[in-house]
Amino acid sequence: MNRIFISTSLLAASACVANAAVFYPISSFDHNMVGNNPGGDAELAGGPGVGFDAAEPHSKLGGGDNWYTDAPGGFPSDYISVHDGPEHVWFDLGADVSLSEMSYWGYANTNSNGMREFNLSFATDAEGGLAALGDEGYLTSLALNPSFTAVQEESLRQSFAFPEAVTARYVRVEAVSTYFDQPGAGAGGDRLGIGEIAFENNPVPEPGSLSLIGLAGAGLLLRRKRR
Repeated sequence: MNRIFISTSLLAASACVANAAVFYPISSFDHNMVGNNPGGDAELAGGPGVGFDAAEPHSKLGGGDNWYTDAPGGFPSDYISVHDGPEHVWFDLGADVSLSEMSYWGYANTNSNGMREFNLSFATDAEGGLAALGDEGYLTSLALNPSFTAVQEESLRQSFAFPEAVTARYVRVEAVSTYFDQPGAGAGGDRLGIGEIAFENNPVPEPGSLSLIGLAGAGLLLRRKRR
């Protein structure tokens, strides 16, 4: 019985820690494509309370507001093949911060315009560009270049953990594919669409969570002493 009580306490503490999601403010962002949605580029990174719910599970807000490009090849066509890429979106977090994941909300459940495969690269504050956002020294001092594949889901947050944490100010997202020609993905693919992108701050346990962990640990030590 005592073992079960201690394990349950630890699980409860872990759940409290997991619920403390905080996201870095995004100072600015840009891309090398032609945006074509009425809401403008702001749809790409609205942030907590605007683009997605600030509370768990951080579902997307705005009734399906998305960012998307023009369709240079017309319909039907594959935007990634037609556009003179690579397709980049750049984010400036304002200062060097510790990053360990990217959060992504998809474009649509029944349209294949959404970003499917993508990779990330990073640059530090010292490697900032002199001209404009996008001119940073990516893959210079920071070799981390992870690749991910998103599922076709427009409402729920998808969190992509990095293989290792990285300290950087700038993040470059390179779209590698959409859902064009994917079975059951729906019409589209002639544009590139993104629901929302954000970067979670490395979670810090709340005081109450730390107390629970401490109590659970103390109970475990006490049990061992009694034995």
